[in-house]
Amino acid sequence: MVSTCSYIDRTGKALIDASRYENAGDFSDGLAAVKVPYKGWGFIDKTGSLVIPPRFESFLSFTEGLAAVVLEDKWGFINKTGTLVIDNQFDWVESFSEGVAVVQRSSRPKRPAVLLGTPITTKVVEVWDLTHNNDDDRNDAEFLLIDTAGQILANLAQMKLEVNIDDARFSEGLLCVYDPDKEANGYIDKSFEFVIQPKFPQAGSFSEGLARVAVMVNDEEKLAFIDKKGEFVIPPKFNTDFDFQRNSSDFSEGLAAVSENLNPTLMDEETFVYIDNEGKIVLVTEFFYAGEFHDGLATVYNAQTNRWGFIDKTGKVAIPVKYESANDFSEGLALVRS
Repeated sequence: MVSTCSYIDRTGKALIDASRYENAGDFSDGLAAVKVPYKGWGFIDKTGSLVIPPRFESFLSFTEGLAAVVLEDKWGFINKTGTLVIDNQFDWVESFSEGVAVVQRSSRPKRPAVLLGTPITTKVVEVWDLTHNNDDDRNDAEFLLIDTAGQILANLAQMKLEVNIDDARFSEGLLCVYDPDKEANGYIDKSFEFVIQPKFPQAGSFSEGLARVAVMVNDEEKLAFIDKKGEFVIPPKFNTDFDFQRNSSDFSEGLAAVSENLNPTLMDEETFVYIDNEGKIVLVTEFFYAGEFHDGLATVYNAQTNRWGFIDKTGKVAIPVKYESANDFSEGLALVRS
């Protein structure tokens, strides 16, 4: 059975039927990407109307009026009319945040353009799959920071720094960067100077004044949260099980999700819990996975039924756990697949 996409509101009511599309993305800046069969990705508005024609091979959602898209196997940025305003010249990009985007560029040439009217026959892969270049590509690639006009602000390669492609963005004035020499993550500000020295094996972006970091304790990777001075606000006590990205989340709406396979553990089986900004467990769920809260609701996953749904901040199921997949709420809507 083929799954279909729709956008639901906080009551679970389907407001936009996206079943005619092969795939879809979240709403951001009033627009959401949709994949039209044999044509590629375009964008719809909240009435469901296709307002940017499909012609892109991949995408990132709109932020600050710009969206990253792939044309001819290279990333560039379009505005909300669909006009390419920053040339497609990058091998990998992150969305704009606080007026800055992290991009990666190498000397690898663009592939030949698809002729007008010719269906795109190559498979449109997931966004991050396009970043897997061969060793030669990586060796001559450089991470750059650009502004919304496409001007280069800094070259991280010249600073001998790298970024984590899962979350490379300025947040609350700071950018998490990786120092290969120290084999650790730290944070730079917009003067491109370290304000928190690289000392963490894993680290995330700041959110609500805190950033999650990994710390090695007795050969175990523990989760902690630091402030903008790099000091522990929540000490390293939660066990990441060496899966920092999956087993923890940033703070959102006052809570952060943590996989509760802790030492000691509260539950007989692995489940997710939520902590407050003091590190206290304030909500225990029964779910194998639970995500960040957005618009008062968080995605949850039931491993036994292989289905997704939403809970509220009391832990009550607010939208039934019945979907094949579910994305976070954004701008009052959530993308689900049935």
